[in-house]
Order: sequence, then C-alpha cells, then structure tokens
Amino acid sequence: MPEFAPGDVFVGHRIEGLAGRGGMGIVYRATQLDLARTVAVKVITPAFADDPDFRARFVAESRAAASIEHPNVLPVYSAGDHDGVLYIVMRYIDGPDMRALLRAGGGLDPDRAAQIVAQVGAALDAAHRHGLVHRDVKPANVLIDAQEHAYLTDFGLTKRLASTADQSRSGSWVGTLGYVAPEQIRGERVDARTDVYALGCVLVHALAGRPPYVRETDEATMWAHLNAPPPSEAVAPEFEGVVARALAKDPSDRYQSAGDLGRAALAAAGRSAVAAPERVVACGAAAPVDATAPTRSTRADQDTRPSPPDGAPALPPAGPDDARTTPVARPRGRTPSRVGRRWIALAGAVAASAGVAVVLLLGGDEGNDAERRAAATTPPLAADAAVPLVTRPNSLAFSAGDLAVLSPRTGDLAFVDATTGQPGRRISVGSGASAVASGFGSLWVAKFRTRSLLRIDPRTRRRAGSAIRLPSTNAPVVVATGERAVWVGTHADSGVDNVIKVVPRSASAKQVIRVDGGVHDVAVGDGAVWVTNRSRAAVVRLSVRNGSQRTIRVPPEPFGLAVGEGAVWVTGAGDDTLTRIDSKTLRSETIQLDVTPDRVAVGGGSVWVTARSAATLIRIDPRRREVRDTIRTGRGPFAVGVHRGRNVWFTLVGENAVQRVRLR
Repeated sequence: MPEFAPGDVFVGHRIEGLAGRGGMGIVYRATQLDLARTVAVKVITPAFADDPDFRARFVAESRAAASIEHPNVLPVYSAGDHDGVLYIVMRYIDGPDMRALLRAGGGLDPDRAAQIVAQVGAALDAAHRHGLVHRDVKPANVLIDAQEHAYLTDFGLTKRLASTADQSRSGSWVGTLGYVAPEQIRGERVDARTDVYALGCVLVHALAGRPPYVRETDEATMWAHLNAPPPSEAVAPEFEGVVARALAKDPSDRYQSAGDLGRAALAAAGRSAVAAPERVVACGAAAPVDATAPTRSTRADQDTRPSPPDGAPALPPAGPDDARTTPVARPRGRTPSRVGRRWIALAGAVAASAGVAVVLLLGGDEGNDAERRAAATTPPLAADAAVPLVTRPNSLAFSAGDLAVLSPRTGDLAFVDATTGQPGRRISVGSGASAVASGFGSLWVAKFRTRSLLRIDPRTRRRAGSAIRLPSTNAPVVVATGERAVWVGTHADSGVDNVIKVVPRSASAKQVIRVDGGVHDVAVGDGAVWVTNRSRAAVVRLSVRNGSQRTIRVPPEPFGLAVGEGAVWVTGAGDDTLTRIDSKTLRSETIQLDVTPDRVAVGGGSVWVTARSAATLIRIDPRRREVRDTIRTGRGPFAVGVHRGRNVWFTLVGENAVQRVRLR
C-alpha cells in the first residue's frame, strides 16, 4: 500500500495530511494544484487493485458515479490508474461522518436523524435513476458538513468486491454486516430496495444508537437479518411503522424508493405530512426485475434530477430533415395541469358535439353519420374477471394459441388458453428471468441473472436446446422478435447498454449493438429495431438493413414501445403522453393522457395502453389519435398484448393475475 507524507505530489495533487483509513484504502486531504482547491484523494488497497477485473471495473463504475449530479451525492472529480495505483479524487468535506457522530453521542435527536436519512434517500434516488445500486449504505459512508448537509459517498467502490479472490476469505462481504439486506445474504440479485433496507438500518442506528440486528457473532447477526422481526421497540412509536416497512424481509413489502422512506421518516418526526405519492424511480440494473416503469416524479424531485451521464451524445438540433415532435390538441406555452387538461377535454367534447350538430343540419356525410350512430349505441368495453396465475407477472407472449405469462419473482412461466381463458400448465424457467417473447415457433425467455436466453417449445413446454449464452457483461432485461432475428436489450456492467442480435437458426448471439442513452424497452418492425432510452427523452431507430442509428426526440421518461398501424407508439411517464412516430418519416406527435402510462400494444384496429397507478386500460383510435375507451381493471395492469385481434390480455402485478377485454 503506497503511503504519502505531507508535501508529496501524486497525480497533480499535493498531499496535506491523512484524512482517514478504511477497508478499501487510505484517504488523504490534498490540494489540487491546477485549481488550488482542497480535495480528498482515496488510494485503493492492493488487495483489490491487484485484481485485473476489479481495476477495469473500478474506473468504469467511478465514471458512472461521477455522472450523478445531486446535492447529496459527494462529487467525484477524477479516478484512474497511475503507475499501478488506483485512486479516486472527491470533494473534501470538513466534517465528521455519521458513524463518528453516533459514536460520540449515541442516538440522534429524531428530527436530526430524519433530516439526515431524508437527504441520503434523495441521493440514493438519484443513483437509482442512473441504474446504480450502492450496496454499502452505512453511517461511515455519510459525511456531514458544518451546515448539517449530508453527502453519500463511496459509489462504485464496493460493488465488485465479490469478483475478487479475497471474497472466499473469512470476513469478506459485499456490504457491511450490520446493514446488509436478506437478499444479499442469500446471494440473490440486488436492486434499489436493497439500499432501502440498508437505509432503514441506518435510521434505526441513528434513533436507537445501535444497528437493528447486531448479535454476538456474525452468524447470529445474519440469522437475525433473515428471520428476526424489525426491532420496532427500539424506536419511538411514531417510527415503528416506518422501520417495520423499511426492514421488511421481502423487498416488495418495503418502500419502493429510498426517497419514500426519507419522506416517511420526516413525517414521523413531525416535520411534514407525506404529500407525494409513492413510486418506483429506479431504472436499469437498479430496478426490480418484477417492477413496473418508474412512475412520474414529483415537481420537487425534478429540480434535482441528475443529468445524463458525462459523454452521452447530445440530441441533434432540429433541421429540415430531422424528426420533429408535433403536439396534438395541446395549447402552446405552459403544459396544462391535470385539472386544466380535464377542462380542455371537456371543452373539446362540447365543441365536437356542436360540430356534429352542424353536420347534421347541413346534411353531412351519410357514412360518417352512420358511424357516429353506431358508436353511440355500442356499450363500453369491460374487463372480464381476473384470472389468478403467478406472482407479480410482468411479461407475456402469445404462442400456439396460448398466453404465456412470466413471473420473475418465482421463475414460473404459466400458460392460459388465450381464447377460453382457462389456466393450463406452468413450468419453471429458473429465478432471474426478466422477459418473454414469441417468434420463430418458440418462446424466448431472457435470464437476467445468468446472462442467457432460453428457447422453449410452446407445444411440449420443454426447453429446446441449450441456453444461449450472451456476453458475460450483458444482463438481458427485455426481448423482442422480428426481422428474422431475436433482439435482446441488455444492461451492461460497463454502464453502456446494448441490443444483441440472436439468429434463431444458429441459436447464437451474432451482433452486439451499443445503444447510447441506455435501453428501457425494445420493439421490432418496419425494417428496424426501436429502443426507448432510459437516460434521455429519446427513441433510437436501429436499421436492420445497414445498422445505422437515428435518434428521435420524445417526451420525458419514455418507456413502453409497440409497432403497428404504420407507426411506433411510445408511452411517456414524464408527462402522461403517448407518442406516435411515423415509421417512415420519423415525424412524431403526442396524445395527451390523464393518467401515467406504462406498456403499450397494437391490435384489433386500436392501440392499447396500460396505466398501472390508475388501474386503467386505455383504447386509442390510431387514425384520429384520440382516446376511444377508458376501461377499469384490476390492480396494477402492466404488460399487454392482443391475441388475433379479438382478446386484449394484460398482467395485473397488484393481484398476481391476468385479465382480458374481449373485443366486439
């Protein structure tokens, strides 16, 4: 381990003194010579730095951490490898960490504890929106300055401990034992909710003066994390419910965002009531595999939302040949509020009624008049009773007359007769499955955990051949078929997402296509692969013919994708819109909705949009670009598809079921 003395110069920084030591290295207070500012320089211990895999990923993940611009995330200025020494340069905070505060005075005042936890929760939300999971949230990684401003640090430095040879030695852990979530102990996939659990442990420590599950031995502590009830008796009654939920053993029972936990803690301390609705904010690798799209952020969150990662290409300026976004039925200037949009819709309905009266008085068009009369007498669509199936189903596909529904939670693939609605057999595809698609006579299941793609024969319900291995750094999150290939959207360990082309005949990955801006969803059709970005408001068109890429600007937080009716349809969670992109001209227009949309499908002459938070299925007329029906559903409608133009099926993640709307 290289040790520096005051006055030594290292990579343009003059060492001023020792700031601290930790399990991963030494931190020095230093002066950045070219800017004459005080910084913290952390030098990584050789136990990690000597591992080639750790070295490569350390730099990549430090860059990703540096891209998080948030007032409660400790800024990272630079990181690198100098003469075999790994280092990272950060802002220097002249103040203690939270661990030192707790050691000095025991538990904190509830108001102070809640204030710190809320700030850390906001920092974690920013990281989770970038697809990063911290994995080592603890008091030692929370720095407090003289103004009681909290900074979360050590992003990107603890994640790859499991890849080092040191992991097999006694005492090694991905995280810190006092704050480790049950899924970490079990070796399962972690996501944003793992950080929520750790932040709940920090809250208990801050209130009670000790972590929640500390026992005499490491084994007993781990057992307590896995089995013991939350120690609600250790905190004030106002915090009992907050702690119980934050420390739930099942991640789905916890707060789904760290910000939600922070706001609940403030409310328990009497600071304010919880006004903002709870929502999932995590994206990419930080998002739960069984979760739905991130729901719309509150206005307060938008003020501190992080910018796209450094190096992400800017969207091109509009030009004569560039794709344009044209709003439909929206006034210029300020976007109307939800109430305002309802008044606009009502005014439009009155105007439309007046227009119909004028047409009738003047004779009008007989065909259009007949169409209007038929529409007026057709009863509204209604959903059938929900069919209980599998836990939190988030993906579906049609094949061989059946509806196949996937549960990432249990690894079950369940089948339902798509015509009669009768449940059939279910098979296990293993845990860590993220999506299913149908094509080329098979079902294709993406396996997030094993970086692979399974091929299932829909008639025998058995695996066809061996698993198709994807590049080891690519974790598949979505799969689509068409244009003579299977297309797998992945989240890469490097932070740069890809779309992988798999040729069905050879059952092998043939091409890896980098997608700037990240991958949320993938759809195939009209000679292209279409990708919604997860770090910018854009859709990327990948040409199947020559591989060229084209970026189309869309409203904020694009998510679901579908191709049909001569267009690409994109849900926008940022401002409750559905965007139509002409698949030939790439010109786009938006349709304003009154609810936050999730997934989208095309079939039966309509476009279908699920709205999980509103328990609603929306039917869009693709020619008129307007809402035709709004159908109430069970809790949590998410994945949606249309079977042979007759039945619209969708999953209900809130009821562990599927539901159907029959078309007349």
